[in-house]
Amino acid sequence: METVFIRQIGIHPWDQLYPSHDENYITVTLLNQDYAGVWKTWCEFSSRIKEKWPKIVQWHTHLSPCYSKSEEYILQKNFYKKSHPGDILRKNEFTNVYSQIINLDSNPLQINPDCMACYRTSVTLMQNNESSLEHLWHNLSTLTNISKTDDFKLILSDENSISFRFYDAETHGVAQLICHSEHLSLLNKAIQKMSLEEIQQNGVYEYIHR
Repeated sequence: METVFIRQIGIHPWDQLYPSHDENYITVTLLNQDYAGVWKTWCEFSSRIKEKWPKIVQWHTHLSPCYSKSEEYILQKNFYKKSHPGDILRKNEFTNVYSQIINLDSNPLQINPDCMACYRTSVTLMQNNESSLEHLWHNLSTLTNISKTDDFKLILSDENSISFRFYDAETHGVAQLICHSEHLSLLNKAIQKMSLEEIQQNGVYEYIHR
């Protein structure tokens, strides 16, 4: 089945019932009947826009404080064993919750899709080369999870970033882009070149169950 897309004004997270219709933001949802199909489409889509946003990073929260010094040590040890220069793992001094930012491969085809669908605890950002990971970590370190639309306003406080989240469900796969609406014209050009079919939100059930 070919991937389709939904284009909506505002912030419309796939997992949340109450979207925001703030005209300063745009949500583009890529939808396929399986995760592998939508991942393939996302790779093509992100490759078409990486000239403007060449850096791909992932922020992840560990949800709750470590319950012991041993757990904290193991968390740090495992992170630094796999980390690369520029990656960040730190603890918020008020919540005591660790969060991390890792640099992903700039080639989307080299990213492991199985590590991307933790939508309540992580978000993927495409950024320009001037964006600071230190600034991003400080902005997001107060988040303990991603549970409401206002969280995306914080995530997108750097107006030059665009955010992605991925959903791997039994009946469908989703790659969802949320960013400032000023970027819509560039995103539209990428979508047009891919010849994707557009559907409306009320057509999702019919598409999934074709």
